[in-house]
Amino acid sequence: MLRLTSALMLIACATVTRDAQGQEQSVRLDTVVVVGSHVTPGLAAQVRSVDVIDRAQLHRLPVRTIADALQWAMGVDVMARSPAQADLAIRGSGAEQVLVLIDGVPVNDRQTAHFNLDVAVPLDRVERIEILRGPASAAYGADAMGGVVNVVTRSPGSSADARVEGGTWDTFSGSLGAGLRIGAVRVGSGAALDRSDGHRDGTDYRTADVHVAAESPLAGGTIAARVGHRWADFGATGFYAPYPSYEETRTATADVSWSGSLSRRLTVEPRVYWRQHRDHFVLDREDPDFYHNRHTSSRIGAEAVARYRGGRGMRFAVGTIVGRDLIESSNLGDHTENRWALFAEAVFQRGPLSATVGARGDRYEEYGFVASPTVALAYDARSVRVRGSLGRSFRGPSWTERYYQDPQNVGDPDLRAETAWAAEIGLDVALAGDVWLSATGFGRRARDLIDWARSDGGDAPWETRNIESATFRGVEIELSAARVVGVRLRATGVILSVAADGTDGFVSKYALRPIVEDMGIGVGRSVGVLDAETRVRYRRREGESGYWLWDLRLGLRARRGEVYVDLLNGLDTAYDDIAGARAAGRAVLVGFRLRG
Repeated sequence: MLRLTSALMLIACATVTRDAQGQEQSVRLDTVVVVGSHVTPGLAAQVRSVDVIDRAQLHRLPVRTIADALQWAMGVDVMARSPAQADLAIRGSGAEQVLVLIDGVPVNDRQTAHFNLDVAVPLDRVERIEILRGPASAAYGADAMGGVVNVVTRSPGSSADARVEGGTWDTFSGSLGAGLRIGAVRVGSGAALDRSDGHRDGTDYRTADVHVAAESPLAGGTIAARVGHRWADFGATGFYAPYPSYEETRTATADVSWSGSLSRRLTVEPRVYWRQHRDHFVLDREDPDFYHNRHTSSRIGAEAVARYRGGRGMRFAVGTIVGRDLIESSNLGDHTENRWALFAEAVFQRGPLSATVGARGDRYEEYGFVASPTVALAYDARSVRVRGSLGRSFRGPSWTERYYQDPQNVGDPDLRAETAWAAEIGLDVALAGDVWLSATGFGRRARDLIDWARSDGGDAPWETRNIESATFRGVEIELSAARVVGVRLRATGVILSVAADGTDGFVSKYALRPIVEDMGIGVGRSVGVLDAETRVRYRRREGESGYWLWDLRLGLRARRGEVYVDLLNGLDTAYDDIAGARAAGRAVLVGFRLRG
């Protein structure tokens, strides 16, 4: 398998190199991303391993949710149980070790990472999705161990659009979006509705998302406000335990920020934000009174960042954050935790050399003070960039990991926070024109890794525990061509290994079951009014057999919209999802999009 995939990538590399000879060489330096740095946009793309899925790509791909789109990013493992519920991992991390942001605001759920992708933003209101691979606790604090995902929403005042589609399993999806100006105020809004009977019994779902954003000039700067709400009702048979379960969740988010300049060199950005998540879980939907839980978790925060542009390529940022996390739960009890943080970052850019140094200190009531330093370097020599980074990251146990109790899962209130050191070194080479090759080697050494585990071969409940240590090592290779003989090409390969101490006699439920082989080749072509985007992918999870996936979108563009057909899992591959149940087979969806 590895030899076959490697051969395909080498053939693709040789093809795009030959076809692009003679074009002007330039390494891809100017990807504009916000995630990863408080100092300046685009910095992380120069010194770290970053992926961006922009709006044009989102319209070409056979996806309808943010979780779907993330499956097209290299090194990202979306562990979906159904379109209504999925976990997210990067570089072999657990779902609790990836931080999710909306426009830079953290939305991770302190109850459980199963809700981190309950993002109250319709996909059609997304401008781009930024993925930072590797640690980022020096910038964002807890949970940013395996990576960070930042969902950037479209600017208020953007044009109207509409979408409707349907297909296999009685699936229906629709969305509406509109923007307007009221004097100096720009407003943008969007709503989406999705429903399906599900690919197997107990995976039916109904979801709805609403998002509204507004911006206006104020006091020499810009004030921005965003609110979102998500409703999700879905069957959860076998998601967490072998029962025909059912779940209802409600997610609300809001934030207000102001950004402006106090002088020619100094800018500031204060922000306040709030997120609330409500969950009603029924273990047996045929007998709701047998066992059920109700949880309401909230996150309130305020932060302020000051940025200073110095001379000779030097820039600085300092900031502070205060917040409170709360939960009211019929199973976990009622808990409140206060937190605060201070951070600083400095960037030096001189000629071909870029360097960033940062540090953050977080204080949590439950597990004390944690320091997270980082350093990253990059050197650009015409068509070649060499980069490297080193950083420390951490996360505290979730409330579910501490306090949850049901017939199949038992938490431990005495869990310790986990920490990790991670390093990477990478090379980006412009082969010719828009053709470039990237290779990254990375490693992460975790202490007190938190996992759900039980005795090997036993039927005892899953229990949370700290693993003494675990080491993750891997290599990522990507070949990308934006335009070669009219074809968009992307070939990716990820190989990962994991070794852990103190796990003899135990079976891991999540943390030690990463994707260890992930190879894919994606091809896109536009001819006249016809568009095609397809990808073939091979994946293998630790301790399991590998499998192939094939997805395809065919589109026909008109003046104000397009008609498209999606083929998902076109090979009808039979494989198990993260819960050990049968994943979705072949599906066909037909849709229509109208753009204003």
